Amino acid sequence: MFHKPRFQSCNPRSTTLLMASQTAKRRKPGQAVQKASGSPATAASTKTVQSPAATALSNPIGGIRLQVTVFLVAFLIICLRRPDAVLNAQFYAEDGAYWFADAYRVGLHSLLLPQTGYLHTLTRIVALVTLLVPFSYAPLVMNLSAMAVQILPVNVLLSSRFANLDLRIRLLASFIYLALPNTFETNANLSNIQWRLAVLAFLLLVAQRPNNWGWKIFDGTVFVVTSLDGPMGILLVLVAAALWWKRQEKWQTATLWLLAPGAAVQAITVLTHLHARQAPHINLAGEVVEAVYGANGTTVGRLVSILGRQIFFSSLLGLNGQNWFLDLPATTFFEVLALAIGVAVLVYALRYAPIELKLFIFFAFAVLALGLTRPLAGTPDRPQWEWLCVPGCGNRYFFLPMLAFLASLLWIATGKASARALRYIAMALLLLMPIGIYRDWHYPAFVDYHFQEYADKFEHAPPGTKMTIPINPGWSMKLTKR
Repeated sequence: MFHKPRFQSCNPRSTTLLMASQTAKRRKPGQAVQKASGSPATAASTKTVQSPAATALSNPIGGIRLQVTVFLVAFLIICLRRPDAVLNAQFYAEDGAYWFADAYRVGLHSLLLPQTGYLHTLTRIVALVTLLVPFSYAPLVMNLSAMAVQILPVNVLLSSRFANLDLRIRLLASFIYLALPNTFETNANLSNIQWRLAVLAFLLLVAQRPNNWGWKIFDGTVFVVTSLDGPMGILLVLVAAALWWKRQEKWQTATLWLLAPGAAVQAITVLTHLHARQAPHINLAGEVVEAVYGANGTTVGRLVSILGRQIFFSSLLGLNGQNWFLDLPATTFFEVLALAIGVAVLVYALRYAPIELKLFIFFAFAVLALGLTRPLAGTPDRPQWEWLCVPGCGNRYFFLPMLAFLASLLWIATGKASARALRYIAMALLLLMPIGIYRDWHYPAFVDYHFQEYADKFEHAPPGTKMTIPINPGWSMKLTKR
């Protein structure tokens, strides 16, 4: 998972000064101050016992080995949830219809082409890279790239950058992140990589500052790319500014400078392309066409369904659990109940949690709020908020709020500052999550359109040949052989 339940870090210098001042107050007049270095007992008491895993994280060689192992285990988990992402890789939505098609058609110029009203820099860079491999391997390269970005937040959370947090909590959080229910839209595809990239960037913002150039280059690259691969970088600037104000560190100033230019470019792009925000859909002839997004259909009842059922309920009991939920005679009552519990958890966290968790809650729900203003959830023949109430529709919008809700629960359940009754309630809610993980573990395989056959025909076709290739989810990509 992306998050950690307890963010407090200890400043050794501040702690030493505080202890010294308290000792001075207790010391009798004329009593000499004993040097800590001269007392074996005192020196022994300052030693910290670390677990083997924690020691490996702090050791460069052991850390690398552990990180490789973490990456491979996370990769296996993602593959187990949808094996065809690797074993029968196919283009998905914009991956083929836009990213690859535009890269093949106009090359580097595709980096300047907005889609749905903003820039998608990383996805288009990956598409350009796929031009270097045979066409039949392009979907696999895209899927593997998406999976790598999906895994990186786990590597960061289990790195020395979060060594101040209990390793067991980080391992649990990482598994929850990888096994999160109701997330098939953001799983192993390049089209929705920006949501996973945002989690990675946020983790790097709240992590301990980088202590070597390798980490600094990695952080800087992630910040720049994130700011240019979607509008969420605009909100991350606010997060970076809040952390700079709180921590007053030079690195926080650097993060602002790294995020701000790309965020400014995205903001200008969004404002100048509001009219271009369109929803692809299939017409009666079976062709994918562009149509201006449908009406929002904003109502209180739909908002309750989106928050109560699609976010708070599905975080624990999963997408497939909604089928049972919708069969209940008093669906609205349970939606309101789920909403009340979810809001209570978030309000408590906003009141008492560390600043980092508060900022993640703000970031996640600010992204949701902006998404709900002009969502692209379905065809424009129905209100978009109505589409968002349909189980499995537009669950990319719910990804970050679900993580924020679960992070708050995990913080309450494991935090010593929480009242015992609240810890038990949070634990009880988290114990429901294995149901959702089990029911949503296997994502359905994509429809097999036999991409390899089309790829073979296209690769052997003479220049000028035009070909329409069907791709998931019921879309098509059009290419002209060069």
